[in-house]
Amino acid sequence: MSLTIAQKIIARAAGTDAVAAGDYVTVTPDYTVMQDIYFWKNIKILERLGVPEIAHPDKVVAVLDHTPQAALGSEHVARNRESREFVRRTGFSNFFDAGRAGLRHLVMVEHGFARPGLLVFSDEPNIASIGAVGALNVPISTEVLVSMVRDSNWVRVPASVRFELTGTLPRGVWIRDLVQAICREYAGGDGLVQRCVEFGGPGLARLGLDSRQGLLAGMYHAGADTAVADVDEVALDYVRERAGSRPYEVFTADEDAAYDEVRTWDLGALEPFVTVPPRHSGVVPVSEVGGRRITQATVGSCASNRIEDLRAAAEVLRDHDIAPGVTMYVTPGSPGVYAQAAREGLVELFTERGATVLSPGCTTCWGYLGALGDGDVAVSTNQENYPGRAGSRTAEIYLASPYVVAASAVTGRITDPRELLPAEGAVHVLG
Repeated sequence: MSLTIAQKIIARAAGTDAVAAGDYVTVTPDYTVMQDIYFWKNIKILERLGVPEIAHPDKVVAVLDHTPQAALGSEHVARNRESREFVRRTGFSNFFDAGRAGLRHLVMVEHGFARPGLLVFSDEPNIASIGAVGALNVPISTEVLVSMVRDSNWVRVPASVRFELTGTLPRGVWIRDLVQAICREYAGGDGLVQRCVEFGGPGLARLGLDSRQGLLAGMYHAGADTAVADVDEVALDYVRERAGSRPYEVFTADEDAAYDEVRTWDLGALEPFVTVPPRHSGVVPVSEVGGRRITQATVGSCASNRIEDLRAAAEVLRDHDIAPGVTMYVTPGSPGVYAQAAREGLVELFTERGATVLSPGCTTCWGYLGALGDGDVAVSTNQENYPGRAGSRTAEIYLASPYVVAASAVTGRITDPRELLPAEGAVHVLG
């Protein structure tokens, strides 16, 4: 039986040689990961059930990525204190508190939890970003409690589609523009529903690992259950530095593996896009909404919070100040990204240009920081654009790449970044 990457990973976790799309199988995950809100809720459920501890704490990862800051009036201040007490009492070691935390997507890869061939249960589909190093995310939402307690759960084996990437991203175009191109075609239908998107091709090899993570993190919004990428030396070099003695296995799809669709995407044919609220399918070229006045610009979220994303925004801001009347926030994805940005002078650059650099976390994406007020118009690298996502229901959220966000912050209106970018090459393309 010929298998896709996802089928091979699930078969290994199920202890069998092969699985077929549509099969229901019981698997043992390599890790279960969740953010602080779910972690606290699950602790309370365990207490009500009389379960004093987690069966396999070494296989559970919890990250304070939504509420690490002590916001005034927030109920999460007390909840996070209770989570810390649980961690202290039980000896739970994989808890990433404020100061160590970022988004769990990045924690998983930076700390070597995500490795080729591993299966991870999570509370969120966007954690498909770990597929950039060959790990498979299976989102099970609140059922993460089950795998915490039982160290197993059932999954429905997804069908797969194969996206082959060719070409190189042009000047002023970012990997987010490919995400939006895919959303434009698939987000309004069921073409990717209950499917894993498998990426490969020569174009993938030209993308840095940061860009690959951003690409995979966006597939949920196109309708996919999860995503995974071919593992090459770029990914393996990253994994080797972080895996230590922990095992992993690289899986490749069989040549005659069955896909529901195989499609080629030419990176060189892309242009800057903007997603118009309130749907992910509302993707248009930046020229169609150019000139729309904005009040806020944000770079961050699991879509665009890695060092390559910050470098892209800095390319635009290097010679331009942020326009009066525009508030700009930049959120690094992890302490490691923050520190690297500081070493490269990006934090200083953003500050000098008028942006506010926030501590690592989800922050502006769900409105815990940088909330939108009535009538605000934001252009953002964040993941969602529905009414009320980050504050007022009368605010508007336009989604775009770090290039578009930074260019719009400079002019005070949605702007094609190619109008402001210098002529040198883009930082996200490998030499």
